[in-house]
Amino acid sequence: MSGADSNVKNPGMATPSRRRNRPFLRVLITIAMVAVAAVLGWQAWMAYMGSPWTRDGTVRAYVVTIAPEVAGQIVQLPVADNAFVRKGDLLMLIDPTNYAIAVKQAQAAVAQTKAVADNAHAEAVRRQQLNSIAVTVEEVQTYVAQAQSAEAAYQQALANLDQARVNLKRTQVRSPVNGFVTNLTVQLGDYATVGQRQISVLNSESFWVDAYFEETAVHRIHEGDEATIKLMGYRPLLRGRVTGLARGINVPNAEPDALGLPSVNPIFTFVRLAQRVPVRIKLEDIPKGLQLVAGMTATVQLEPRKVAEPTSPLPTAPPVSAAPPTKPDVAVDLPTAAKTIAPQAPAAASPPPAPSQASAAPAAGPAPTPQPAPANPAPQPQGAAGASAPDLSGKVDAEHIPASVYLGKTIDLFGGQSAEAPSPARAPESLRRRAHQRRRHDE
Repeated sequence: MSGADSNVKNPGMATPSRRRNRPFLRVLITIAMVAVAAVLGWQAWMAYMGSPWTRDGTVRAYVVTIAPEVAGQIVQLPVADNAFVRKGDLLMLIDPTNYAIAVKQAQAAVAQTKAVADNAHAEAVRRQQLNSIAVTVEEVQTYVAQAQSAEAAYQQALANLDQARVNLKRTQVRSPVNGFVTNLTVQLGDYATVGQRQISVLNSESFWVDAYFEETAVHRIHEGDEATIKLMGYRPLLRGRVTGLARGINVPNAEPDALGLPSVNPIFTFVRLAQRVPVRIKLEDIPKGLQLVAGMTATVQLEPRKVAEPTSPLPTAPPVSAAPPTKPDVAVDLPTAAKTIAPQAPAAASPPPAPSQASAAPAAGPAPTPQPAPANPAPQPQGAAGASAPDLSGKVDAEHIPASVYLGKTIDLFGGQSAEAPSPARAPESLRRRAHQRRRHDE
């Protein structure tokens, strides 16, 4: 190979700069793919776990079971299986011959009893118009009773006529709702028995969906949540709204056996299956051309609304009354309490205490100068001469009793004794000293 040929660059060979950029591009592509996968995984998680959903849904509808109220042979059957009927359409006709005859018989009985009742009434009126010489009181009462009995028979005949007409009308069995005749097994000529189901009509205006959610998702379901329903056999989606949750499901362990004992099923300790709770969904938007059939399987996904949690109201302060609070009265009716309260009770209305014999002046000495009565003379103990305990038989206001007297005291109101021993009386010398100090202070 010549040198000129060796100097020509091969276009298929990568340059060093391209070789250096390849690892960076690979890392960038890997990061982008991981980010896209994370976003898709998060959306899938929110779709399947963020919103309650279940594949265990069923389309349901009300079915009206029609049983004749009169017995007889079916002479007309104008409907067919799966046919649509409107409210009031004739479903079947029971032979009305016997019931028409019963109506005529009831009409004849009404006419007969009416004639008898009119005659009895006229006889009773004639007897009442006669005086006591022509007819007795007993005879008048007899004719009045006969008239009343005839009137009762006439009313009974009218009731029988009404019943006969109702039975004749009941031979025509009509549809009570708009819907489809389903599972028709009765044939023309069959004998219809009273109370036995003959025709079933599925109400076409009562379709709803029962979605059975696990109990772990019930707390996120609220009444009024929007629902998207996907039927297994149809591609269009249906729209609905939650109208309520079932308040009870069957518990197998609560059913007793033949002996009345509970039938408890064994379970695996490491596997606990969640119960399924029915959630009722009302259909609101049904695509045209979609034929709903009760019993269809549906997948239901809910969109829970954000319901604000109820907050407990703050406690309010009780209204403040403008009137000042009244002070309670303490009833003291016991001798022991009188002894305890006597030294501190005010004695403004009582005369000044007389001096005791120990502090009196000697007879030979000059007469003492009379001292003015103090404004608040000191109370005299019960043991001192010339002192008398105040009358505490009534109620004493707690305002005039020192707190040191009644605080911590327990008084037996029934036994007449204090739960605590009375405080010992002070010595006469200390009492005289305190009285003298108060007298000097008042002067």
